[in-house]
Amino acid sequence: MGRFEEAAQIDTEPFDSDLLDEIYIRPYAQEVYMTDVFATLLFRYFELFDRRYGTDISEYVNIYPMIGYYGGADLEYLIWYQEAADLLAGAMNNTGWCMGALNTEEVKDYLDDMEESMKDEDLFTTEYQACLDDIYNDCFLKDVLLKESKIMKDAVEEMEEGNLAIAWNTELNDYMRFREKHPDIIEAVCKDEDQWIVKLEEDIWEPYMAFYRQEKDTLDGMAYCKIVLGCYMDSYVSFEAINPNWICKAVKLSKMLQLANEKLACYKAGQKNKEAA
Repeated sequence: MGRFEEAAQIDTEPFDSDLLDEIYIRPYAQEVYMTDVFATLLFRYFELFDRRYGTDISEYVNIYPMIGYYGGADLEYLIWYQEAADLLAGAMNNTGWCMGALNTEEVKDYLDDMEESMKDEDLFTTEYQACLDDIYNDCFLKDVLLKESKIMKDAVEEMEEGNLAIAWNTELNDYMRFREKHPDIIEAVCKDEDQWIVKLEEDIWEPYMAFYRQEKDTLDGMAYCKIVLGCYMDSYVSFEAINPNWICKAVKLSKMLQLANEKLACYKAGQKNKEAA
């Protein structure tokens, strides 16, 4: 079986969405997590997934010392709380995604008068800019966080403690921009891969199963996803509230991008040879 055929057969929804809703987002639950039974099955699935597709998503996940351990009502002893962060990091690292986040408490440190800052949007933006300048060097993440100052202001005002997370994929953005400029080349060189990339790109911008806000946006032609997580009233959503089906979609998309970019690189090299001849 060729690399394209192998990538094409990856199941992007191995976990039933309705069942995930019941397990993951339970009625009246104050926190989002998975019980040990389902978490163990999920982590085991990605161990087998890694073996099948040559990824390292579960490389740093080690659930076996915890199986059978009972921590009472303390949620921090659940397997999901212990290992979900490593699963998310493995998924991001294997598929070319980046994520950065800013906590509302960090922003509050820069507000001279909380009440006045909430009343005056310009004042808040000035103080927020000072916060970003101190924390970040000039980069895409900093620019996006500044653009989303209204969302951060709402989070500071309404949430007990919130996080504005930004997720993006540079390789995907570069491909989509090239595709827009050169549709004829894409059609001629990597049509089959492109069909999958376009299909997967449509809903790859929803990585989280639970969130307060999640949506795709763009800055200077670069797409990103903005996600609001944290503590609001009597509920809490953590960074680990990832949709496991998203991980499978991200892997499939990454493999199709790799194949398409390899073909495009060969095409560009051929064009240069023709010009030099």
